Amino acid sequence: MSVLVEKLVLEPSESYPLYMLATRYSANPPPTTNSLDDYTLICLHATGSHKESWEVTIKHLLNLRRERETHGYPRIREVYSIECPNHGESAILNAEILAKHFPDNWSVREYTRAAHSFLTAGLSRGARVAFRKRKIVALGHSLGAVALFYMHEMRPRISFTAVIALEPAFCPTTDYPDCGDIIRKLVAWSWLRPNVWPSRKAALRDLSRHPKFRTWDPDALRSYVDYALSMHPASQLPKPYTFDGVIVSTPREHEFATYRSDDFVGAPVEASAITSKQMPVHLIWGGVHDVLTSHLKHFISNCMPSASIYFMEGAGHMIIQEKPQLVANKIHDLLLSFSPIKAML
Repeated sequence: MSVLVEKLVLEPSESYPLYMLATRYSANPPPTTNSLDDYTLICLHATGSHKESWEVTIKHLLNLRRERETHGYPRIREVYSIECPNHGESAILNAEILAKHFPDNWSVREYTRAAHSFLTAGLSRGARVAFRKRKIVALGHSLGAVALFYMHEMRPRISFTAVIALEPAFCPTTDYPDCGDIIRKLVAWSWLRPNVWPSRKAALRDLSRHPKFRTWDPDALRSYVDYALSMHPASQLPKPYTFDGVIVSTPREHEFATYRSDDFVGAPVEASAITSKQMPVHLIWGGVHDVLTSHLKHFISNCMPSASIYFMEGAGHMIIQEKPQLVANKIHDLLLSFSPIKAML
């Protein structure tokens, strides 16, 4: 089955000052009819990532659903991956606005606010979808998961059938034993990560050998090179000053500003607890504790006593990049478990 991929743009407005970009994925050809029970999936990404980081997982999931489609089970109608406005392609489009309003600061709640703006834009703007009438399952990776936990603060309220949180990253306090080491590790990564290459081919070759990237699924790595990189700004300079290389689209200073957000500390404890009381929450952790420690993962899990918990063997914090097919399998199983037919069997 092929997958239809569409880029969506929500322009700035009085309700939200930044451009919002998202990618919509759907089966091609689409189903002849849609049911009110069909799921719409909303995906939010991690810090330093981009909207297409979910693409390999999404394509596996849509193909899996088609292969295993059973009469009476809800289908996936569409999947929307919404980009944080200071990341990826959005960071380029928003460069002037970010420089004016967010020069050295960014909060997790800003991603929440942006996603909420996209989901409530109505039938005449953005996706042109009445999301509040859809049966939505929200998926968030790291930053994206925490942003979803804050969604309960937004009005008008958006009802989710469930939240699937992959490696949600937050600390109870700044002096929590693991917090300082984790922050130092992430800050170092944001400044030291590879950033510029003479070509996409060179980037793929370099990253496939890099310790932080060589654990990634090959399709996920190619997707990163295709979508997370853009033409270097110096490509616009006159010769002989031009440089026709590529650069990571998310500026280092915006990645660093996001890591510094106070919204990662303290408040997510209550926000995650409230979310888990309002709707089912399913936690998917990597079995490799390369960023978040085992102790912190168990602390976060305990904030949501009713949540289901799953550890994926062989996956680290970048779980959707390392094990996209296994993540798709797990999401598929969770979607099946939501079905009332499944519950009766």
